[in-house]
Amino acid sequence: MPAHRVDITLPATPEAARSARRALSEAAIGSDLADDARLLVTEAVGNAVRHTVSTRIRMVVAVEPGTERLLCALRDDTPHLGPANPAAAGCARRESGRGLGLIAALSQSWGVATDGAGKWVWFWLAASAGRA
Repeated sequence: MPAHRVDITLPATPEAARSARRALSEAAIGSDLADDARLLVTEAVGNAVRHTVSTRIRMVVAVEPGTERLLCALRDDTPHLGPANPAAAGCARRESGRGLGLIAALSQSWGVATDGAGKWVWFWLAASAGRA
């Protein structure tokens, strides 16, 4: 039986999103959540890789047993939200910037919490989250 919790550390490389999606398969994610979970994890990991100075990203996924509810949290080593290199901020924003918008639109709730040395970007995803 698949685990209800995944806790992994990924190198902050372009391949990290693929590894994160693969790790999702270890969690007991219902089919109603699977596509949105893969999309949001891809966006969150991609943001951490592109916009932080981290060399690694920690991803924790927890599925509430018996529910269609998932919590995903990603930690990077940059304690603020936004590009780690302010000089590149304008360029990065023009070329991308949809990740957090997708997380906000598709998740039940989401947020950012700092821990002094880095930050956690988290979201709740539920099959029953009504979307237009």
